[in-house]
Amino acid sequence: MEEILSARGLTKRFGNRTVLDGLDLTLKSGRIYGLIGPNGAGKTTLLRLTAGLCLPTEGSLILFGGESERALRAARRRVGFLIEEPIASESRSVGRNLSMQAALAGRRDRERIRALRKSLGITERKVGMGSYALCSTGQKQRYGVAAALLGEPELLVLDEPMNGLDTEGSRDLRELLLRLNREKGVTMLISSHDLETLRLLATDYIFLIGGRLRQTLPAEELERRLEAEGMKRLEDYFFRLREDCGEDEKEWE
Repeated sequence: MEEILSARGLTKRFGNRTVLDGLDLTLKSGRIYGLIGPNGAGKTTLLRLTAGLCLPTEGSLILFGGESERALRAARRRVGFLIEEPIASESRSVGRNLSMQAALAGRRDRERIRALRKSLGITERKVGMGSYALCSTGQKQRYGVAAALLGEPELLVLDEPMNGLDTEGSRDLRELLLRLNREKGVTMLISSHDLETLRLLATDYIFLIGGRLRQTLPAEELERRLEAEGMKRLEDYFFRLREDCGEDEKEWE
């Protein structure tokens, strides 16, 4: 399988605080990676480094084989991002924001916008003709995911994509992501605290604790370990892993 993303000794410091510490990580094409860790573990920093929203202090990041600044800029055109708050005009409706995002990306495919809105439950009936600022958290999240998908990305990077979604919205998004992965081969890196929903998506897991990569393993191996240890929930395994990192974790909190 092709290496989509590779990090080697990736380190990020803010002042005297080390947020990511020597991360070595490889993402292979066609996989869905669940990124798991407590608050402050460095998850969002990793995603921001991938998006070019901040620069590493040390180490390297390679995307689609590109490592230079110019190559990374080109590679990021093949990636869809939803990190923290989606970019939007507060005075425009969700639908008009999507059209604006598509135009900025050089894509004016109205059928694709219409299909994304339908898949994610973004309708004028639900959203209304008012401004984005008046939309619910769930509708804003739907918009953010749709905007990330506008460019038909080969890699999708999502930070808490289920945030604010109701049960129906979470199901619709999950089904859409699985369909994109199975039919289009889209690789995904998804950070989420909703571990049981993540469990329905992920083919592989990445555990970050205290800015360090503690464990990576495929879903099949994780399920085998859960069964062997009599655990039913993914969070039980995560809490056990955190306990095993106890002394290191204390240094970071």
